[in-house]
Amino acid sequence: MMDPTLDYISRYLLEEEIEELNINAHKDEAALQDIEKPFYEILGQKYPPTPNEQLVCSSQLESDLSSSSSSSLKSESSNNDTLVGSLPVMEFHKGIEEGMKFLPTINNLATDCKEKIISADPSEVKYENSAWYKLAEKDDFGMMSRPRIRKYSIGRDLDILEGRNSKISMVDSEEPVRDDVYDEVLLDHGDHWLKGEIWSLREALQLEASSGVRKEIQGDHELYTLLIHCSEAVAIYDQQRARELLNKIRIKSSPDGNGIQRLACVLADALEARLAGVGSEYFRRLIAKRVKFPYTYFLKGYHMFIRAVPLIRVYLCFSNRNILNVTRNARKVHVIDLGTKLGFQWPSLIQAISKREGGPPKLRITCIDLPEPGFHPAKRIENVGQRLREYARSFNVPFEYKGIASQWESIHIEELTINDDEVVIVSSLSGLSRVKDETFSMDSPRDRVLQLIRQIKPQIFIQAEPNRSYSSFFPTRFRQVLSTYAACYDLVDSTIPRKDKERKLLENVYFVPAIINSVACEGSDLKEKPETLKQWQRRNLRACFEQLPVNPDIVKECKNLVRDGYDNRYFVQEDDNWLLQGWKGRVLSGVTAWKPKLDEGC
Repeated sequence: MMDPTLDYISRYLLEEEIEELNINAHKDEAALQDIEKPFYEILGQKYPPTPNEQLVCSSQLESDLSSSSSSSLKSESSNNDTLVGSLPVMEFHKGIEEGMKFLPTINNLATDCKEKIISADPSEVKYENSAWYKLAEKDDFGMMSRPRIRKYSIGRDLDILEGRNSKISMVDSEEPVRDDVYDEVLLDHGDHWLKGEIWSLREALQLEASSGVRKEIQGDHELYTLLIHCSEAVAIYDQQRARELLNKIRIKSSPDGNGIQRLACVLADALEARLAGVGSEYFRRLIAKRVKFPYTYFLKGYHMFIRAVPLIRVYLCFSNRNILNVTRNARKVHVIDLGTKLGFQWPSLIQAISKREGGPPKLRITCIDLPEPGFHPAKRIENVGQRLREYARSFNVPFEYKGIASQWESIHIEELTINDDEVVIVSSLSGLSRVKDETFSMDSPRDRVLQLIRQIKPQIFIQAEPNRSYSSFFPTRFRQVLSTYAACYDLVDSTIPRKDKERKLLENVYFVPAIINSVACEGSDLKEKPETLKQWQRRNLRACFEQLPVNPDIVKECKNLVRDGYDNRYFVQEDDNWLLQGWKGRVLSGVTAWKPKLDEGC
C-alpha cells in the first residue's frame, strides 16, 4: 500500500505537469482566439470584446457552465450592472480556488488530522475523520453523548488552547475549601457509618439483579476476540480491516452494559484515535478538560470508590498506621508526598494525629506532583494546601505546607528543606509508575527519584503500586491493558449497579485516562510505565533500600476492614513483605514499606 503522504506528493507533482501542459497549449494566441470565439457567439456578443466585456463574459461563462439549468440566458444589458458589481467578489473566490489546488485533503493525506465539513447545512455536519468526530461529540467527562456541532483545529498550538480553556473556566477559587461533603468523605467517622453505605450499595445491586437489569448478554468472549484482532489490525495500519472490526465492537459494546462492554467502548475510542494518528492529541485534550473539573467531580468518584472497593481504604490504613507508629514520640513530623493528586489521603491523618497522647506534633507536609496543563500549573496543588491548612486549624494541629509542581526527577534535595530535628516520611501511593524508566533514558529518571529518596534519609518510605507491566510492543501492551482493566471493570461491575450515575464518575477518574494513554499514545507520550511488584522489589533493593516486614496488627486490621461488607471475592494478604490486594485470585496491587540502607557500600 502506498504511503498516503507519497501518494499526495505524486498527485501534487502531476498537477504541476498538467498546469504546464495547459500553459504551453495556450501560448499560441491564434489558437487561443479560435477557442474563445465560439463561446462569445453563443452569448450573443461581439468578438474580440472590450476589457470590461471580457471580464463580464468570463464570469458569465463560468456561472453558466456550472449551472444545470436549461433556461435561456438573460439579455446582456440587464445583467451587466450586477456582474460588474460582483467582480471583486468573483476575483476573490477565483483566487481561493487557485490556492486550494496546492492544499492536501484528509482523504489523501492521513497525517493531516483537521476535520473537513462536508455539508453547509448545520443539521448535516459530518467529519471526514470519524475518530475526531467522536472526540467532538464527547461530553466534558469523556463519555459519549449526543452529537454536538463543534469545530476543532488540531493545527493550533494545543498548549495555548489548553491555557485559554483553563483561564476561562477555572472555578477552583469559587469552590469551598472545606464543607460537610468533604468531611463526610475524607474524615474517619468509624466503621459503622461506612458499613451502612456499603450495605446500601449492595442492596441496590441485589435489587437491580432481581429486576433483570443485570441479565448477562452472550458474546463477551467474542468481544474479547474482536478487540484483540482489531488491535492487531491497528498495529499494522490495516485501516479497512480495523474499521470493520471497530464497527462490530461498537455494536456489541455499551457504555451502560457489563464490565467488558463498558471497557470495549473506551478501548474502541482509543484504537480509533490511534488509527487516525490523533491519539496523543486526544489524550492531551482529555487531560486539559480535567483541569477545569470542580473538585466535587473527583470527590464523588473517590466516594464511590471507597464505598465499592476497599483498595484505597487499605492503602490509607497501612499508610496512616505506619506513620503513627514511626512518629509516636516525635515533636516534628515532615511528610513528603510524591504524586499527591488531590491530597484526599491527608485529612484523615491530620484527624488521627490530633488525638495523640501528649498533644499533636508540628506537622509539615510537602506535596509534589506534575504540573497541570494551562496557565496555572500549580493551581491544584496550591488548593490542596489551602484545604489541608483548614483541616489542621480545625483539629488544632500545628501545620506547615509546601507544594511543588515539577517533574520528580528534576527536584533537588535543597528544595525540600529537610531539618535534622524532624522525623521524615516519604509516601508514594501509585505514583512512581508515572516516572520514566530506562527505556526512555539511559540515566533512568525512576532510579534518580529513588536516589533522591535515599538522600532524604526518611524514617520510612511507603510505596504502593499496581501489579502490572506493559510491553513497548503495542500488540502485547494492548493485551496487557485489556487483561488488567477487564479485571478492574469486572470488580466494579460486581459491586456497583449499572445504572448508578456515580459509577461513570469512578470509571472516568480512575480508569479511562490511563486506558486512553496506554492504547492511543506511543513513545514519550506514554505517561505510565508500570512494573510488577517483583520488579519494583528488585529495583529498590538495587537502589540500596531495605524492605521492612509488614506489621501483623496492620494486616489484621486491613483484613477486618475488607470483611465488613465488601464482596468476599476481594482479598487482602501478606506475602514477601508486601500487603497484597486482589480480585478473584488475581493480585491487583500491593503496598509496602522501605528504609534506606546507610551502609558505606551503598
